[in-house]
Amino acid sequence: MPISIDVIIPSFRLTPATLLPILKLGRPADTLIHFFLIADNPTLVPDAGIAALVDNETVSLIINENNLGASATRNRGIEAGKGDWILFLDDDIEVNPDLLLTYATAAQQQSHEIGFIGLVTMPPAPTAFARAVYANGSMAIFGAAQHNEYFAWGASANIMVKRSALGDVRFSSAYPKTGGGEEVEFFLRIRAQNGFANYRCLPHAQAEHPWWNNGRADYTRFYRYGIGNSYLAQRNPAYRWYDFLNTPETLFCIVVAVFVVHFFYRPVVNYGLFFIAISLFAEYITNIMRVRRNNKRLSFGTAFNVMRLRLVYEWGTLIGNLKRFRLAGLGERFSYDGSTKARHFRLNRYKIVKLAIYTLAIIALVIYRHR
Repeated sequence: MPISIDVIIPSFRLTPATLLPILKLGRPADTLIHFFLIADNPTLVPDAGIAALVDNETVSLIINENNLGASATRNRGIEAGKGDWILFLDDDIEVNPDLLLTYATAAQQQSHEIGFIGLVTMPPAPTAFARAVYANGSMAIFGAAQHNEYFAWGASANIMVKRSALGDVRFSSAYPKTGGGEEVEFFLRIRAQNGFANYRCLPHAQAEHPWWNNGRADYTRFYRYGIGNSYLAQRNPAYRWYDFLNTPETLFCIVVAVFVVHFFYRPVVNYGLFFIAISLFAEYITNIMRVRRNNKRLSFGTAFNVMRLRLVYEWGTLIGNLKRFRLAGLGERFSYDGSTKARHFRLNRYKIVKLAIYTLAIIALVIYRHR
């Protein structure tokens, strides 16, 4: 029985070098493929090669009248099509020639699934910053299909969802236009309304994602991710849990406490500076451990870059909550594995080491004060 797949590709630039190979992919037999290019750039003039393929039957081009952002742009693609399945792809990936065949075969043979997560790889890390991104696990979701048979959600760079499972779920406009968090919520909500059935992983549905800016340092991107992800636990409380304060949250509390107390006790400023230094030292030590464990080798430079990445991301999450006056966001965490089981204040080796460093610092301070 024939099936139909809508391929939704949001884009700002409509770069022909990456889009034309996707639009010219081999079409599987007994499968109707309709590409929807959604340009989130009202001033865009499409390349002649792309414009030549637009026939509104196999390729449609929709140009937003205003810059709508990631969520609304994908939603326009969802509403424009009627296919049995919806395949989300990024506009800057290189895909395997048999990508559509792999997805179509899976849809035919395993039509009971709510969707399929494709594999997204990245080239070898070209810079120290890129190596830190790998070491930190920041893009681990890209490889979910390689390490799992099923998973709770996937990156919108390469994932297919059954339209009947989608129902009325759409990407939320509550998240920042630049993205961050909206795709996690979207795929988890589809999962939830289908009895919490996970998506099947398809490691052979493969695409390669390039390094942004050729791997050059860009901490702003991860700060934005933190801002966006700060909405997740608030909007999806089933996946929320609480943990010990992370380093930015700790620093924030120290600064607030010092600001309040220093009106009555001036020396508290020195104690505040001492514990700020201890917090950063503890963060660096645990990141050395993390890099050593994940990469099987010790690298102080990579550990420093990983620490910066983590701090920037966690600052983004903290600032996102504070901008909304959500002090409840302090210590708030989100279960990215899709678990709804409450697991408050979990300990691991990194937290134990941090607690040990703080304890030793307090003991040293007490001894110094009473010597």
